[in-house]
Amino acid sequence: MHPFEIVAEPVRRRIIETLAVGEHQVGVLNDVITAEFAVTRSAVSHHLRIMRDEHVVDVRSDGAQGRLYALNAEYLDSLDHAVGELFHLWDHRYGSLYRRAPLHPAPTSRRPHRLGRKGTRGRRPTLPDAADHTDPATPTHPAREATSADPADP
Repeated sequence: MHPFEIVAEPVRRRIIETLAVGEHQVGVLNDVITAEFAVTRSAVSHHLRIMRDEHVVDVRSDGAQGRLYALNAEYLDSLDHAVGELFHLWDHRYGSLYRRAPLHPAPTSRRPHRLGRKGTRGRRPTLPDAADHTDPATPTHPAREATSADPADP
């Protein structure tokens, strides 16, 4: 299961938040979660079982006190790695300051219209990257705005 799938569930995310400050007895976790989410103790046990199976939490016996749950540091590492992958994708996104969009889009596998070119009539052709092909005659162009006065005027 992806690390985001674990934290996507609010009950499991709250269990992780509770265990982030230290290990807790299963009774304390049950009390906190059932009070905050109005779920049954068996629902909390269900989430704890999923988290044990996915190695999100570690459990150890505390003798007469019951079971103690602790957050597994390896899960936090995998969650950190998944977030790092998102930052990597974000840093290499198209249109960012450091990476421009490709000039030519990938060819589509669309079938031509059954009537030939008639199906494409009325559609505007698109430029590969309109941001690089600004028209100097447009009033938004900085160089054009500076010299927008009529040349016939002295």
